[in-house]
Amino acid sequence: MRGRNAFAGDAASRRDLHAQDRTAPHWALDYARRLADRHPPQHRILIQTSMSPSGSFHVGNFRDTVCAHLVHRALARMGRRSAILLSFDDYDPVRESQAARDPELAGHGGRPLAAHRERATRICRAYLAELRATGILPEGADADGRMPPGGTWETHYQYERYRAGVYREIQRRYQRDAARLADLLGKADGRDLFAVYCLQCGRGTTEIHRLGAASAHYACRSCGARLTVTGPEHVKPSWALDWTLRVAHEGIDCEPAGQDHCSAGSTMDRTVPVYDRYLGLAQPVIVPYGLVRGERGAGKISGSSGGGPYVRDLLAVHPAPMVLWLYARRNCLSDLRIGFGADVFFGAYDAFDRFLRAVPGDARARVLWELLSDEDPAPRAALPRMRSVVGALYARGGAAEPALAHLTRRHPGCDRELLAERVAHAGAWLVTHGAGRYRGEAGPGGEAGPAVDVLIEQLRAHTGPGAPRAHRTVAEFREIYRALFGTERGPRLDTLVDALTPQAVADALTAFRDRGERPLCAGLFASPGRPSPERPASERPASGSPALGSAAPLRPASASVRQEVAGRAG
Repeated sequence: MRGRNAFAGDAASRRDLHAQDRTAPHWALDYARRLADRHPPQHRILIQTSMSPSGSFHVGNFRDTVCAHLVHRALARMGRRSAILLSFDDYDPVRESQAARDPELAGHGGRPLAAHRERATRICRAYLAELRATGILPEGADADGRMPPGGTWETHYQYERYRAGVYREIQRRYQRDAARLADLLGKADGRDLFAVYCLQCGRGTTEIHRLGAASAHYACRSCGARLTVTGPEHVKPSWALDWTLRVAHEGIDCEPAGQDHCSAGSTMDRTVPVYDRYLGLAQPVIVPYGLVRGERGAGKISGSSGGGPYVRDLLAVHPAPMVLWLYARRNCLSDLRIGFGADVFFGAYDAFDRFLRAVPGDARARVLWELLSDEDPAPRAALPRMRSVVGALYARGGAAEPALAHLTRRHPGCDRELLAERVAHAGAWLVTHGAGRYRGEAGPGGEAGPAVDVLIEQLRAHTGPGAPRAHRTVAEFREIYRALFGTERGPRLDTLVDALTPQAVADALTAFRDRGERPLCAGLFASPGRPSPERPASERPASGSPALGSAAPLRPASASVRQEVAGRAG
């Protein structure tokens, strides 16, 4: 347990948890400066990010960890030692409503989340794999996030720590002083600050009749047991006490928290007397942050509603530095909107590219980039706009290699590997989110007309570049595009034929005419291939009728991230 670490300025700073020094180049530097001023130079500053694996962690949960990561990076920029402690609160009980709704949790209501070990492990490992992919989790960490002690990262599982008796000393102290703690927290009865996980059925649906420093006598409302636990391993403090207990035992100096936890009457506010008058410690520096909302509507993204989106969904269509930038670019107090619609997607990429180009000459932009990444921003700043990349991919029916070859010719100075990455992200976005903008009707949509018949015959005999020459009317072009994509407009025929070969386009038109199928449309919105950055720009796919999006040998970005998550979770 730490010694007393309060100082005179703490009381004033706590009065307004939302106060910030707006002259700082970035909000993370403001909180880092507070921590640096509070602790001596040799002290390793510990920043906790904690969450409960009641469901898969979504982009809202991720904001908590990103805030911790940015403050950690800001401290490193100042030359201060710091570490992140990721705490999985798997000793929290399964809510009865969730157990009734989720078949996987049936029968687990009231028991610790970690009691369903396979599920809890899968959820935590998936999140850790996402943190590794964003560059937050150090490479030396194992699948469960564990590293040698004393480094820059720690991962704790609260079920494991409580059951191992890690907090035994301070738990006994809390249980002994339950009445005093209740008074400090404005509670009538200290027994209400604790729950016992029943020795017979494992549920926390218990009522404590007698509570002492080393024992608790309880009655279980689920199984009817009346038993006494000796030792604190089965006793779970309330959230407010649990937080202060861990702060005191682990030496936590800083913690991000949603603004709802920082307002008047919140846990952060109510526990101040416990720190001041019981523990004799300064409350950790709190980094308050706003809500993460979806693309539309006023509601926040919630794990209880299910369905994400998740960090892996962001990584499927954005590079890791951009994912972090989406969270870091605005003040942590502001709400964020995360979405994948065309306007949001293209707008975010345009803003990110402008930011990259501003880094060399803008001090604030340079500070933000240094918080995000150690790489040189110049190669990313030279990439073509995402709108152009998606257009190049769409114009070539989703074939990644021809799109990359075209973009390489247009932008010869670009880093080919980064360009291939952007093509892969464009393809993943087309597959998962772009159908509403680029895909037409799903059904047959009418019969093929004479313009389709004529073009099929021309393509069968065509050997030159581009599409066969003809004076086609607007109505004939619409007929052809309806046959290929179910839309009235589409990529230039010359570009499409060059990318896919005359035979492939003729086969696609024939499939619509004879069977009402649109294989090009289906291929465009199937899993895209990632282009190989090593292949020469002049190399074209082999002749024949390749499946769209299958020309590349590497996995698509979306698949690679999802497979990484699945592999880590397994």
